[in-house]
Amino acid sequence: MDPLSSSVSSRLKPANFNSTPRQLHPLKPLNRPRYLPPPSPQRPLLFSTTKPTTISTSFTHKNLTALPIFPNPTSLLPSSSLHVHRTPATGYAAALLDTAQSTGSLHEVRRDVRKLSRLLQNSQIQALLNDPFLGDQEKGKAMKELAKKGKFNKHLFNLLKMMVEKNKLGIVSEVLEEFERVYDELIGTKQVWVSSEKMIGEDMLFKIAMKVQKLSGAVKVKVKNLVIDKLPKIPDFGLLYT
Repeated sequence: MDPLSSSVSSRLKPANFNSTPRQLHPLKPLNRPRYLPPPSPQRPLLFSTTKPTTISTSFTHKNLTALPIFPNPTSLLPSSSLHVHRTPATGYAAALLDTAQSTGSLHEVRRDVRKLSRLLQNSQIQALLNDPFLGDQEKGKAMKELAKKGKFNKHLFNLLKMMVEKNKLGIVSEVLEEFERVYDELIGTKQVWVSSEKMIGEDMLFKIAMKVQKLSGAVKVKVKNLVIDKLPKIPDFGLLYT
């Protein structure tokens, strides 16, 4: 510290008072830091008020200066990664899918989801879950027993256990449907609903799937038949894409 203080004091020593005005030199202004250049009218700004801010238009190699200006971190995230769970069922389904995907058991969980969906369509199970005189505790025990007998994947089993503890058995079927929907979007499956007054044969459904795949270019097509007793008089059955 002593050498530093001595050198600083020698630099700050005032000039001789008997010096003429010609020997007094004014202090030079501080140079502007090079890494913060002043705005130039010839240089285009990185962000425009007339165009939407996107990565492709606001962050290019031509616009880079000595100090790069990074856009808002949220603009770097793909739109597909911003999930908004509008219903509790979507949130549960997304959590199950994320856990299955991170553990490499996505297809196994999806297989058990479809298996559980078919079991829940059983008339006896539906009557048990919809029984107004049966308490939530009894329904929860029945659901746990069903999950044990079904030998489902542990992630699906844990989800059912958590929903039982939170008295959310009423939306189990909705959670399974949301899981199927998100799974289809993830693997690029196009889902098609075909409405008709009578059940459509598998051969016709297969032809419809092949036609939709050819027109849409989807990797996979899933066709579901929605049977309605009375349909409006139209020349052909209706198709609903999702």
